[in-house]
Amino acid sequence: MSPHRFFLTCPLPDAAMQGVELPLSGSDRHHLARVLRLEAGDPVVVVGTDGREAEATLVVVSHDQVTADLDAPVQRPTRPRVSLAPALVRRERMEFAIQKVAELGVAEVLPIGTARSVVRLDDEKAGKRVERWRRIAVEAAKQSQRTDVPVVRDPLPFSGLLAELGRFDVVLVPWEEAASGGLGIGGALDAAGAAPDTSVLVVIGPEGGLEEGEVAALEAAGAVIVTLGDTVLRTETASVVAVSLATYELGGLGGRGR
Repeated sequence: MSPHRFFLTCPLPDAAMQGVELPLSGSDRHHLARVLRLEAGDPVVVVGTDGREAEATLVVVSHDQVTADLDAPVQRPTRPRVSLAPALVRRERMEFAIQKVAELGVAEVLPIGTARSVVRLDDEKAGKRVERWRRIAVEAAKQSQRTDVPVVRDPLPFSGLLAELGRFDVVLVPWEEAASGGLGIGGALDAAGAAPDTSVLVVIGPEGGLEEGEVAALEAAGAVIVTLGDTVLRTETASVVAVSLATYELGGLGGRGR
């Protein structure tokens, strides 16, 4: 069994250190000491905010302090920068999508409200949902042994999404009404001259799909409409499939790269 993984609240030191305090969040410190009941001598892996990780051996474990002997940090190869903008859907579907794309290595999740989104969140509900989504992303990042946690943004209106598109090199919009023989994700990335460090945003509509006007607005803002083939996928499945394909095409998940 792999050692438990914890994300620190600061960068790792540049060299091995003995008896250093681990700057953990209160919830992680509680989880380590009270839930997992780890003790002095147990191995863990810690990840700094700089994306480096290090193996460590616990020295002191208490309710208010955790110290460890740290090995020298290592830097993993950079993963593809694929982000997801999923339309707001029912709770269990949204949580499933966030968990799975976090495991797949997604960089950022931008939940969006669309014309056909069944879910409508007021400020109080949105705050609670986002807090839970972020916890899910952290746990998924730990489980999949990531060296970073995906950023989960507060929900955006559709107009807010359009304003965000310029931050990405390529924006892909899988649309069920696109021609099945049309451009796929690999073809779209080829046409864009994508490289392993290309930043990609995938936009996924709600259960009823994106409206034609929304698709037209995305195209006018520079997005590329793509197809996922003949099968009509549920929105959470489409999120996982599209992120997987884009990540694979950019060299992640054992993919071919560019």
